[in-house]
Amino acid sequence: MRNLRFGLILHRARAQLDDSASFSHTKLMNLYRHTSSFWGETAKEERKSTYLGKEDLFGKVKEFPLSYPDFLLSPVLNRREKLYEDVIHADMLERRMVIEIPEFYIGTVMAVTCSDPNMGTRQRRFVGICISRNRMGLHHQFTLRNVVDGLGIEIMYDLYNPTIQKIEVLKLEKRLDQDLSYLADALPEYSTFPFDMEPIPHPIGKPVPMNPIKVKMRPPPWSCRWSLYDIKGIDDSWTHTTPYYKKKMAHKSKIDDFNKYDIVQHYRDQSQEFEHDIEVQEKMVKFEKARQETDSPRRILRSVEAERLYHRSREEDEE
Repeated sequence: MRNLRFGLILHRARAQLDDSASFSHTKLMNLYRHTSSFWGETAKEERKSTYLGKEDLFGKVKEFPLSYPDFLLSPVLNRREKLYEDVIHADMLERRMVIEIPEFYIGTVMAVTCSDPNMGTRQRRFVGICISRNRMGLHHQFTLRNVVDGLGIEIMYDLYNPTIQKIEVLKLEKRLDQDLSYLADALPEYSTFPFDMEPIPHPIGKPVPMNPIKVKMRPPPWSCRWSLYDIKGIDDSWTHTTPYYKKKMAHKSKIDDFNKYDIVQHYRDQSQEFEHDIEVQEKMVKFEKARQETDSPRRILRSVEAERLYHRSREEDEE
């Protein structure tokens, strides 16, 4: 409709130019007035739709990039193809209707049950803390870590792997960092969880708690020089460092100090993803409504903080 209106404006202006041999200043001002009013109304409508999207969608899932990182845009700009993303997202939504994928974050204690033909029960269940989530789309992966008999074990799962039968959240929480790989060099008590751990229910309508714990590291050598990174979840790694490594790392600065001056990176991390997140949430809501009208009551867009609002809206619809 907008393109049709703009085309009529240009057609009217072109007709005026054909009728007169000279292009007067008055006609130029009329053309500018028509086009400016059109684009002004268009900008108002776009701002209004964006504002409604913030109120309606982000009121439900405020931390969408953290809870659904598999739906984010690719960090490689030349790999962002609209048609490819639509096809991949449609496949991801269909797979989420087969298996229930709960809301979880880095730092959440989880249990994953997979099919294993070599086991007597044909199943294998592993309990651990989620230490990382990486890759986009159908290739999204998450890693669980646990210490079993004094040995640290890390298992990486493909989120959309068809062999996964069940994903359970035993303790829903977040950590100070978005990558807990340093737990491999921390004391084992921070990565030890019993396999018979009972699920801790999360209060409905309450935000996901942030665990402010800071782990204590083992003496070096470590798998990585964690003191060179801006990590908030390590408790004084410099004190426990041996004199040899203190001398070796004394003149080293932070590796990622330059990131705070990278304006383009800040724009990509904060501004560019917002419209995409709104669009994805709209797709998920429409997909849920279409499936709920047929046969499947399963929900895809989940947020424990918005559960109370969801149940209240369902009760109002039934009344």
